[in-house]
Amino acid sequence: MKKLLLYAGVMAISLVFSNEEIKAQDVDKIETKFDYLQLPTKPLDKAFKTYNSTVIYNGEERNKKILADYELAKVKAEETYQKELRDYDGQMKKAEDELAKEKAEYPAKLKAANDAYMKEMELYEQKSTLQKLADKQLSNEGKPYKNLPQEPYLHYPSKPYKSEPAPPKLVKVFNLEQLAGTYLKMEGYTVGNSNSIKITATLGELEVKEPEITFKDVTGFKDGKSYNYRAYYGKVAYRRLITLKVETPAGVIYNEVPEAVSTEQFIKTNTEITSESGVKYWWDSQKERTIANLEQETTDKGLAAINEFLNSNYAFKKMSHETVVLIVKDKKQDYSDLGNAYLALLEGYNTLVEGYEKTAAKAKIAEAIAIYEKALTESEMDNKKARINEDVTMAIYWNLMEAYIWNDDFAKSKSLYTKFSTLDGSRKQKKFMDGMSDFGKSQYERYKAFYGK
Repeated sequence: MKKLLLYAGVMAISLVFSNEEIKAQDVDKIETKFDYLQLPTKPLDKAFKTYNSTVIYNGEERNKKILADYELAKVKAEETYQKELRDYDGQMKKAEDELAKEKAEYPAKLKAANDAYMKEMELYEQKSTLQKLADKQLSNEGKPYKNLPQEPYLHYPSKPYKSEPAPPKLVKVFNLEQLAGTYLKMEGYTVGNSNSIKITATLGELEVKEPEITFKDVTGFKDGKSYNYRAYYGKVAYRRLITLKVETPAGVIYNEVPEAVSTEQFIKTNTEITSESGVKYWWDSQKERTIANLEQETTDKGLAAINEFLNSNYAFKKMSHETVVLIVKDKKQDYSDLGNAYLALLEGYNTLVEGYEKTAAKAKIAEAIAIYEKALTESEMDNKKARINEDVTMAIYWNLMEAYIWNDDFAKSKSLYTKFSTLDGSRKQKKFMDGMSDFGKSQYERYKAFYGK
């Protein structure tokens, strides 16, 4: 709808009825902007005048569970540590007992080793001088080694290390009342609890996927020479689903995730990266900060989209519209009637925002329509000197076509558009009228949905 309105306003101002296209100097453009209340496409029972809104998010419950799991992990870590300490004490006792036993046995082992050595020395001394000279080539010149037992010592077991769980990362907790008051507002209704429309938005968890890595082979140039290399790119998909429920005392009207918030969004690398590991580093270096920002951003943008969806479909959304009204001025002819029509039209347009029934606005617009329709009875398309010549007639057509739309007389607007299409207007004029015809069709669809006719 916004695009259509923008198209209508901009095309009117910049493309239609330029001085070159309107040869007569007595037709001027007057740019105007006004607000109106857009009818809903899915109107609710007119008996409902109030609403109340709520945002639901289990952030606090999730944090309670996260903290409970953290405390449980700490308890389990302590239990594991105490068990390992008990095992360690048992291992130390066993090592000390083994040391005591070895110390008790050590003197006997030492004596046996010394006795063996002395016996070997006796045998060595009994060798002849010639044999001893021959043994000089041997290790230790053939003399026996004194193989004494190692002195007993304590074999310490590995001491246990207390492993503490990492502090938990809590999810963001929102002011849900403030979110509801900011984003869940039904235009055209007042806040209340008696026989009210109930609006509920349930926030889902922020979903952030792992980076998707792509690459392409490209050719670079350096020092006048070309070279081939592979450029890598990364993108990270994320979204936060938000379920909107609209219900009345009679039952649920809508309970879905609107398409506006179900589409994945992406964070992308904005430059080439030379390796896959570089893409991973790009994400790892900003992941924590980015996700923290996305918690708030996805909530704000998602609820804003929900509010847009809610008001476009079920409420009376205030809209802005830009257009051009054509007026006729000429010293040789009396166009005061068309001037009065312009004033009535402008007053009517500026009153459209007062209510969707448009009672006061329609009365003023009807005044203008009556004047324009009477003037058309004088239309002489082939007589340039006539008061209502071709240029003035086409200007009245334009004013009337939009006036009929705002006065909910869509059949006459369509009929006038059909008649205009047979005339020899410029391409830009026709393009603009086509845009107004499309706008009229969209307004009629809302009118038909609301009034059932």
